[in-house]
Amino acid sequence: MQPAQSKPGLSWFGAHNLIPSLRNPRGLKIKMSSKNKKDKRSPRPLPRRNQQIPNSQIRPFGSIGISPYLLKAREYPLHGCWIMANWQEMGITPVVVARKQDNGRILFGMYMVDFYCLGVKDAYTRTDYSLNRFERELPKLCIEQPAPCTAELAHELIYGALEYAHKLGFEPHADFYQQKADLVLDPPDAHPRLNQVEFGKDGKPFYISGPYDSQMKIQAILSTLRRTCGDGNFEFLAEIGGMDDLL
Repeated sequence: MQPAQSKPGLSWFGAHNLIPSLRNPRGLKIKMSSKNKKDKRSPRPLPRRNQQIPNSQIRPFGSIGISPYLLKAREYPLHGCWIMANWQEMGITPVVVARKQDNGRILFGMYMVDFYCLGVKDAYTRTDYSLNRFERELPKLCIEQPAPCTAELAHELIYGALEYAHKLGFEPHADFYQQKADLVLDPPDAHPRLNQVEFGKDGKPFYISGPYDSQMKIQAILSTLRRTCGDGNFEFLAEIGGMDDLL
């Protein structure tokens, strides 16, 4: 199988190295004890916000529990939905769905949607935000390019990507259910599908590996695609350094 060629002006990871977070990690100075001075390896740097890693690695640590607001999120009116500007060209986009709680504050779900292949790659929820705080955070959630969208488009992106990825053998990130991000959404049949989203690219699944995808993870994804689609029926774009091992 021949790997797909990237377009001029777009690096091999393209938009897939873009992941939002609620706060940027701060750089840490690590002092090595004399016991470890023989180890010349540099400590692993904290990732920048715009690198493709799971949000769980850069969100604040600690269990926040399940807010009672999330358990009845569907009872609250939608406050709005947002995606990343120019999302059609990227194959991946954050989708933010926000609701207004009965106390006037905001809860929301953030979904990183790969509609070319993998579906919901990450998801998390937050509750009890003031409107001002939510509006301050929104650009970060949408990679500094928030664009309002209809509830129909937001739900078609999320549910359509889930269904497409499931057919290919991929399930959503565990936090989609564990953080009750599924409950922030309306039910799957609540909004008509307007066919505004093309799942896959040019009629085929298109897997684009990210800079933090290990060789093992890439191999596992490609093995799944070979099993569910068959050789020649999907495309992939991977880091050049590991190409020989993938073909």
